[in-house]
Amino acid sequence: MQDNLILNAPKTFAISKPAVILLVISAMLIGILVIATIKNRDRSQKLMELSFMRQGKTMIHAFEAGTRTSMMFRKSAGHNPLEDLAIEVLKDKGIAFIRIIDEDNAVVVSQGNISQAILKNFPDLKEVGDSPVFSISWPDNIFQISQKFNPVTTSMHGMSMMESRWEQWNLAFKPKGQMYISVGFYTSEYEKTKQQDMYHTIFMLVMLLLLFFAGLYFLYLYQRMGVTHATLLNTQLYTNNVLESIPDSLITLDQAGYIVSCNRNAEKLFERRPNDIIGKKVLDIFPACPPETLTTQSNVIEKDAELEVPNSESIPIKIGSAQLKDHLGNKIGRVLVIRDVGEIRSMEKQLEHSRRLAALGAMAAGIAHEVRNPLGTLRGLAHFFGSEDGASDACREYSKFMISEVDRLNHLVTELLQFGAPRELNFEKIDIKAMVGKTVALLEQDFVEKRISLVHKYDESTELYGDTDLLIQTLMNLLKNSIQATPPGGQVSLNISCDKEMCRISVSDTGSGMSEETKSRMFDPFYTTKKSGTGLGLAVSHRIVERHNGYFEINSVVNAGTTITIVLPLKERT
Repeated sequence: MQDNLILNAPKTFAISKPAVILLVISAMLIGILVIATIKNRDRSQKLMELSFMRQGKTMIHAFEAGTRTSMMFRKSAGHNPLEDLAIEVLKDKGIAFIRIIDEDNAVVVSQGNISQAILKNFPDLKEVGDSPVFSISWPDNIFQISQKFNPVTTSMHGMSMMESRWEQWNLAFKPKGQMYISVGFYTSEYEKTKQQDMYHTIFMLVMLLLLFFAGLYFLYLYQRMGVTHATLLNTQLYTNNVLESIPDSLITLDQAGYIVSCNRNAEKLFERRPNDIIGKKVLDIFPACPPETLTTQSNVIEKDAELEVPNSESIPIKIGSAQLKDHLGNKIGRVLVIRDVGEIRSMEKQLEHSRRLAALGAMAAGIAHEVRNPLGTLRGLAHFFGSEDGASDACREYSKFMISEVDRLNHLVTELLQFGAPRELNFEKIDIKAMVGKTVALLEQDFVEKRISLVHKYDESTELYGDTDLLIQTLMNLLKNSIQATPPGGQVSLNISCDKEMCRISVSDTGSGMSEETKSRMFDPFYTTKKSGTGLGLAVSHRIVERHNGYFEINSVVNAGTTITIVLPLKERT
């Protein structure tokens, strides 16, 4: 059940607003990084192409110029100056090859590292014009630029010797038509730069992902901490509610015997505020605490004790003690459960008293049945002898005395039978005000004869369910006792107050009051403090009230008077 209650706590990780914000920001950063990487790569590619195009143009123009220079200083007719020039150019480690072909794809000059992949990647001669075209051979990482090769043009005026030399070279090497030059540059340095940029991008992406997952993890920890805090609060609230709802007093102690916490019932029991209890030694608050409850190594122990309360009687209590342990099984303190057993003891005494009365009543009823028949015979004989012709005056006097005593014994037997074998209750709806008025009317002469005033206070007319005759008998017994206990000129009060469930009928007098012994025995059969009387009136009244599911409340002070209250339920007995 506790799991279901704590468990209404938040989930471990929920798609909360911070989580959504973190996801959106991370997605935006990753998108920005990817877009920036693509743009940087495209820009690097374009810069590389532009750079190689410029280098290629410069190289081709330089090669054409070098060709013209070589033509001017060529010594032998069979020597190809373009080959020498190409060899010199290839000394630059950034240049992969130089290749010159004619319009029939016949090789005029070819120097450098030219693979089959490069040959396949050569552009169509129809696409090559005065402006250079380029292509990239990715397997070899070579940037290739191609252009028409024109070392000698018609615009070169005054260079007849150059033209002559060029014609001689053409006759010697017989190139056909227009020649085309291709220069290849290694792109490895650019590729290294691009690779470093890619590594940097990957590194940034990994760092961003790590930050993202770290953010998720810390968000998870934050929410988990919130869940733990909420669960702890729920558990604490649940525990406090349980402890406060326990009818017993509960105290927790640390290892040194100092009070760590207590519930509200403990505050009421010791009549102290929490600040006057927590942090104090338990023996300072409760000196009568049995030592065994503080030192025992047993898991659970119960002891009886008496709690001394200022300006009041001691309270019988029962103390339960149990050890407190942490999750590792180490002892961290002790819990004391203190139960006020005063009401239980009182109920036990009342139960024992009722059992005794029941046994005594059964015995009295048996005796009464056995005695009643002989009493009837004795009364008949006494009446016979007293009324016989010729009986002396003394005989008649004795006869009257015997009849009077037999009637007194018969009244006692009737009370014994009523106590021991009461008749079945006749429940009916009773107007309390009318019932009390009838009872007072029956005793009106007694109040007048003893010059005792009767003061009564009634609530609005209220009805209850009960046996009218028996309740009148009970109320008459209480009023008679008050009249007998109150001196002439005194006062007897009769108060009636009712709520939604119970009705309280109180009879108070200004008599001599009762001692503690008298209060404890006043409902015992045959117990009386009067010179005359059977001692069965209050015992019978007690039995009647018990059968109505009610009870008596007694408040008496010696030489100050007595108040006896009958408490009866208003609802019909089920």
